[in-house]
Amino acid sequence: MKQNAIAADLIKRTAAYVPDFEKDGTEDPATRDKPWQGWLDAELGFRNHWYPTEASRNIREGEHKAIKLLGEEILYLRRGGKLHAIEDRCSHRGTKFSMRPITYTDDTITCWHHAFMFDLNDGRIRCILNDPESSLCGNVGIKAYPVREEKGVIFTFVGDMNPPPPLEDDVPPGFFDEDVAVCVADPYVVKANWRLGCEGGYDPGHHYIHNWSKFAINARIPMSFGWVSKKEALLETAIYQNPTDGPRGFTRYASETTMGLSVDVPGKNGSAPFTVTLPIAEGMTEPEMARFSELQQETTVGLWMPCGLKVDPWPFPGVVHNEYYVPRDANSHYYFQCGWKRCKSEEEADEWANGELGQIRWKVPVVEDFTIQDAEAREGIAQFYYEEGGWDQEQLARSDVELLMWRVFAGEVARGIQKREHTLGHFKR
Repeated sequence: MKQNAIAADLIKRTAAYVPDFEKDGTEDPATRDKPWQGWLDAELGFRNHWYPTEASRNIREGEHKAIKLLGEEILYLRRGGKLHAIEDRCSHRGTKFSMRPITYTDDTITCWHHAFMFDLNDGRIRCILNDPESSLCGNVGIKAYPVREEKGVIFTFVGDMNPPPPLEDDVPPGFFDEDVAVCVADPYVVKANWRLGCEGGYDPGHHYIHNWSKFAINARIPMSFGWVSKKEALLETAIYQNPTDGPRGFTRYASETTMGLSVDVPGKNGSAPFTVTLPIAEGMTEPEMARFSELQQETTVGLWMPCGLKVDPWPFPGVVHNEYYVPRDANSHYYFQCGWKRCKSEEEADEWANGELGQIRWKVPVVEDFTIQDAEAREGIAQFYYEEGGWDQEQLARSDVELLMWRVFAGEVARGIQKREHTLGHFKR
């Protein structure tokens, strides 16, 4: 397999920060200013990107929902068959529309406090009901957000670019394929920064937590202690992409990666060593362990800008697991999960997206069991990173080189960094 040039450069820039990783002297030296500063700055997320926001079914005609994205308060309304997203504060004195949204027409919203009426399409002041002759009428008032609905997912663009870049550039490859049907789970809040979710979904060393998953145990799916990255294999199996148009991220092939099911632990002060075997592998013979371990080689996994993971296949052949860690604020994110399947007919696609097929083959084993451990693990490290300087205090190990590579890549290809001033009132008028 040909070596990936972007991966080679990322290894060169990060290897010095990781103990025990193979080095040949050509690596950049470790410095106080880390090459992943863009990632460290992105506490509130990356600006000028599209984010999955909600399942379309959860905002029906005549309904509304207030959602915080990247620290920005946004109100979603479906009126006259069209979904709108606007800044959830009146430009007059900051009243939240979501407390009592008044929509006299399908394309306007009126502030219940001082009767300012706004156009839902562009945020301009349509009228002030107690002063219809006001010179403010026609002026830009509140921010209106671009939204798109695709395959049951509401996507929102958070940023300043006008027009925004294509949505197709901000989702993992394959989502828009015509034969791909998508089963969408209800997103929920995880009390951890979005970057911890993004890293935790891919983290080569995190597989250990899934040894207690009911699904993994019942299906006898091999989990491991996690994999350790070897330079030669990593150069060939980590395929990064940074095209001018299209998704930007990487696919990591599990081939050539060793994942053990047991390990010999040295004894202390001359005592005999002892063996730790994963719970799922207890009682297996060596040949059985070898065959079991080989099953782990079939999956590919990768991260895609701005915050999406793709695991193919998972949890069964023919099924793709796709999840996003959507920034909510500095210490929480939305866990947004989708299951993909290539379908041969509209009937099969509907049964996957809306019927029992997607529920049984993806949502029940994954969303309602397997990934719960991932969410718990993120919340388990949140305090260390949010309150105790974890980004500077973390003790990196060899398996972490792949996370550092992603940090550098994501921080440099992002279209912008969300800052606190973006979350305040008085957006550009």
